[in-house]
Amino acid sequence: MKKQYENNIKKGGIAEEIALLKQRREARKAKEEQKKNPQSNPQSYKESDAVFSKMMTKKKEAISKNKPLKHIDSEDSKIFVVVRKRPIFQKELNNGEIDCISVVNPRVYIHECKIQIDGITKYLEDHEFYFDNTFGEDDQTEDVYKYTIAPMISLTLNQGIVTCFAYGQTGSGKTYTMKGIETLAIDALYDQNSKMGDKFDFYISFFEIYGGRLYDLLNNKNKLQVLDDKKGNVHIYGLINQLAETPDMMHRIIDAANAIRTTHNTVTNETSSRSHAICNIVIKLKNSDEEYGKLSLVDLAGSERAQETQSNNRQRRAEGAEINKSLLALKECIRALDEKKNNPNTHVPFRASKLTHVLRDSFVSRSDKSRIIMISCINPSYTSANHSLSTLRYSDRLKEKTKQHFGGNYNNINAGARGINPTNNNNFAPSPKNNRKSDNKINYDKNDKKAIEKKAKVERTQSKEKKPASKKQELPKKPNIQFNKNNNQKKDASNEINDDNDDNKELDDGEEEDWDYLKRTMAKREGKVLNDDYIKYQNLTTKLVEDEDDIINYHMNIIKEDARLLSQEGDLITNIKGVGKEEDFKMDEYIAGLDKIIEQKLKLYDNIRSKVEKYKKHIKEEDVLRQKLNPKFFMDDS
Repeated sequence: MKKQYENNIKKGGIAEEIALLKQRREARKAKEEQKKNPQSNPQSYKESDAVFSKMMTKKKEAISKNKPLKHIDSEDSKIFVVVRKRPIFQKELNNGEIDCISVVNPRVYIHECKIQIDGITKYLEDHEFYFDNTFGEDDQTEDVYKYTIAPMISLTLNQGIVTCFAYGQTGSGKTYTMKGIETLAIDALYDQNSKMGDKFDFYISFFEIYGGRLYDLLNNKNKLQVLDDKKGNVHIYGLINQLAETPDMMHRIIDAANAIRTTHNTVTNETSSRSHAICNIVIKLKNSDEEYGKLSLVDLAGSERAQETQSNNRQRRAEGAEINKSLLALKECIRALDEKKNNPNTHVPFRASKLTHVLRDSFVSRSDKSRIIMISCINPSYTSANHSLSTLRYSDRLKEKTKQHFGGNYNNINAGARGINPTNNNNFAPSPKNNRKSDNKINYDKNDKKAIEKKAKVERTQSKEKKPASKKQELPKKPNIQFNKNNNQKKDASNEINDDNDDNKELDDGEEEDWDYLKRTMAKREGKVLNDDYIKYQNLTTKLVEDEDDIINYHMNIIKEDARLLSQEGDLITNIKGVGKEEDFKMDEYIAGLDKIIEQKLKLYDNIRSKVEKYKKHIKEEDVLRQKLNPKFFMDDS
């Protein structure tokens, strides 16, 4: 090979040799790709399980005889929950997958493939749910839009606040669905505005929540800060709100933002969306700065379960913990909003996560003109049945069903939702609703001393409205090193540097109240006890994010302060050597100045060392808690 290469060089075949090397490299890459994804080979084909396939076909034929109800629109619903099943892809069929989901509006069935305890007998365990609407693989995005967002366009242009979420497992089609809805909604807004005489301006902001931090997707992922004012209103400091004069301009802005959204490779998807993407379209009257209406389109991160993140690094684990925390808080905020129609004093725990905090207006502002739409997307593959089941159970708990939603079929549908098939009771598994407590008492673990001590406080706050934002939330976090903009002199802020070194301090009042609320409501509604270690873990991941930001910001300020001190040191040296000076510079003045500089430097680096040590301590605590919580690492959706 070496001799052949030398001969080619001698003959002037350099270009041919480069082409040959490129060809070999591409062949090598293709071979490696084939090892990673054998199903990508068109010649690769895996037979599906013949027994399960036959049983599934028979089951689907029986269900298809049921007559679907007509889709209803969302106009009269404060909370509207729909499910969309995506088609099964050819590459999945080639890999032996079986479509295990049937949709007959407003029902959706999951036929879970299982094996009896004897290890031989195969059977299907059926799960039935019902929602406001369900859409099958033959329904288009336009159909989903028609019955969800389309009826809300007029409300949005009439001081309404409409928030639409796309939720589901990675690879279930939620991002695809949300992109289609964004396009249709934008065109409808501009079209309606044109019919109304162009009385509105449309502003767009687009940011993501990743790992507990906010990043502006319209400003090179600039880091953002969430602040509450004295009235409790939420403000996102530094967020760009861009005027979009035409629908084409807004489409281009959204496409550019989606292109830089954070994704990572996971077990289930090579480009899993690991951030919550929030697109806010704010409507303002011409020549006015006041918000008139708002449409928020939220593409939630892939809802990975705990066992799929255990083998990943700490950053992925923390990221997964943040996603699960926000999904838990979102569910409880929506349920609290649903309860407000019967009890206006119902508390909404929006401070329990960053996601619900920035969406505060969707839950507590203009309650008479606030609407929530949840589009839950599911993967039809039988190997993803447990994830689809988790998605449907989550969605099923968002609101209580009422008889008027479903007309004369309510009784049969309601029975199915409880896991009871009117024709065959043995085919359905019990729904989680069977585990809910029938009484309104709050059950505390007798061994949970902390919970018992807080019981009185919890019960006092149960019927209260949310508290005003705490002082900690009202003000931006003070930087540890502050500079005067006029003279660039350092303020005396170093004494405050260790004010937050108390590792055992509680959450701020608002967040603590909301976590207490989550713990109570889960025990009451679902018969589940939210593990105190889980709450500690969530608190710890928040601390780690704060620690990281604090260290980086402090280090940057130290660099600036070092530059200032270096200039002072240069002046001292210049003066002591008498360069450019006729008068003598006394040694005692030099020593006093040098001693002051050394003292300032030592204080700066002692403080940053203490921050680094605190961060390392929290890392160890995170690892201990993670191992303690395995395998129930995050909240249990089963």
